[in-house]
Amino acid sequence: MRQISEHISAELTERLFAIGGKNSFSSGEHIFFEGDRATFLPIILDGKIKMVRYPEAGKEIIIGLFQAGEIFAIPPAMDGKRFPATAVAIEECSLLMVPRSEFLALMESSSEFSSLVLNRMCGILRDRADTVQIMATPSAEQRIASVILRLTGEMNGQETKKITHRRQDIAEMAGLSLATTIRTIRKLADKGCLKINGGRIFVETTQHLRTLVR
Repeated sequence: MRQISEHISAELTERLFAIGGKNSFSSGEHIFFEGDRATFLPIILDGKIKMVRYPEAGKEIIIGLFQAGEIFAIPPAMDGKRFPATAVAIEECSLLMVPRSEFLALMESSSEFSSLVLNRMCGILRDRADTVQIMATPSAEQRIASVILRLTGEMNGQETKKITHRRQDIAEMAGLSLATTIRTIRKLADKGCLKINGGRIFVETTQHLRTLVR
């Protein structure tokens, strides 16, 4: 709840909790499946969620990562059609499920909420464009570099970013095998694009990674 209330007014927070139902999920549990009818808008209160697709048996591609305070699956919740991907809890999490009818009514009655949803939609569209670009890149190094840049986000000054995602998550975001991902991350470390310490990836500057993906 804290992450949501930090970005919206107390009045809107109260309205959301009044119309939505809170649900908890354990790590690896499915929130909804690709093809399910969208009857609610999910808002993450705690934890992390991944949106995945399965292009073939045994292969999983992550098309979106979402964390506490974020709204996701907006388009299907808006038009009431089916979810285009499967949502899975990466860790123990809790979600606020806002019924579609209540979601649409709030969009009409609250300019603050509609602005929040539209801004979030723009972010999701940018992420989808990044995913398409990553999958269209033949080079494993460029794919991994692009994914790490996406996970790193904006950096300020002497800040060092720790990538908390597993190698498996990075592999699924890049559309590569786990073995290829591990080898590629080591190569990027050898080139000075990132550092590996205690099995975790650390990025001190994005300059080398950005040069690689140009």
